[in-house]
Amino acid sequence: MSEETKFDAATARVFNRRPGGSRHFAYKDDAGSVCLWCRSELARGGVAISASAVEWLGKQEGAKFIRLTNAKSSTDIVLPLEEVPFGQERIGPTGAYHIIDPEDLAGPVFTEVAEAPF
Repeated sequence: MSEETKFDAATARVFNRRPGGSRHFAYKDDAGSVCLWCRSELARGGVAISASAVEWLGKQEGAKFIRLTNAKSSTDIVLPLEEVPFGQERIGPTGAYHIIDPEDLAGPVFTEVAEAPF
């Protein structure tokens, strides 16, 4: 089966309400792709992701995606698992987790025209 490049939310259904013992939800679309939906209300706009849920997602068959949502920063993006900028793992009262800040999701700033390689 070829890896899909997009998660089809229109055909997705919840198939795991606590993947890896986390508070996240996992969805599967008709193509067999899996998406871990991580919703957060962190004041600075970041999204907390349970490390156990990421580990669980890595073991799933098919294409793997993570949806990061935080209403305070208007963050709502779906990324392939390998493109999520996890950074350092942290330990909290509910176990290991990662924080993805909105700045982590922004692309590089354009350079001055004189410095551009094209």
